[in-house]
Amino acid sequence: MLYMISVVIPTFNRGYTLSQVLDSYYRQKFVEELIIVDDGGSDDTAAVVDEFSRKYLQIKTIYLKNEKRKGAPYSRRRGLLAAQGEFVLFGDDDDFLEDNYTEVCLNKLKSLSADIVSGRHFYRNPAESVAEAIARFGQGSINVPPFDFRLFHINMEAKFQGDAELPFTHAIFVVRRSFLLSHEIDTFYRWGNGFREESDVQAKIYINGGRIIMTNETHSVHMHSSEVISGGQRVGRYAYLFWSIFYTAYFFKKYYRPVMERQGKNESCVKGVAIYFVMVLYLFIAQPLSVWKRKILG
Repeated sequence: MLYMISVVIPTFNRGYTLSQVLDSYYRQKFVEELIIVDDGGSDDTAAVVDEFSRKYLQIKTIYLKNEKRKGAPYSRRRGLLAAQGEFVLFGDDDDFLEDNYTEVCLNKLKSLSADIVSGRHFYRNPAESVAEAIARFGQGSINVPPFDFRLFHINMEAKFQGDAELPFTHAIFVVRRSFLLSHEIDTFYRWGNGFREESDVQAKIYINGGRIIMTNETHSVHMHSSEVISGGQRVGRYAYLFWSIFYTAYFFKKYYRPVMERQGKNESCVKGVAIYFVMVLYLFIAQPLSVWKRKILG
């Protein structure tokens, strides 16, 4: 049986990164349409999308543009509503996919009776090819659990074999479209850096009994931070700190206690926010922005 996957990629003034990563989305197995949602940008994104639509004539390409900037969750939702595939892959405008990404995720979705599946996600090094980055990363490099329940975040470089079941994964995941439509995407995360916006609907699915898997059998590779110099949800150092704490407090209020209860723990949301605040503030003061972002925010 053949399956149809719709790829949805929200973007803002990132034509220069899209032009590098889009090939890796068009080459995926089962992809029959690719939807780019331009969040009111002013760069050459439309021209980049047009170029790829002519390059891959066998795949339907849809370009949607918001009249004004409305944030990544609104753009994800708009792309989801426009999609026609049985399954949806949410992508990012600065991430490469390994060639087997959709095939592996879809197989895991079915064989493990999962609701959401992603591969591993990590940053490549400067001047490193995608293949070299995947070979270097292997199954991770740090002996820590895949998920940190104190800080409510994924340990992206955690070393583990096989598959890990998590309360939520990163932004590049495969899900059945009809299932995701039954769980409203929260557009609250529309200002600043939009931190945790992709996690919200996943956590909602998890606390309602959903199964979310991250597998070692495929990878998405984020461009090195030096390659992504503008666009997206970039903000300054202090603004990043503010929005990360602001959105974490909102996110924890919704999901901290029910996620912990599913783990058999009785933990206070206030305690969780306090621990997160202290840790992030310490890293913010003690380490450069690039280091604490990668350690805590992924």
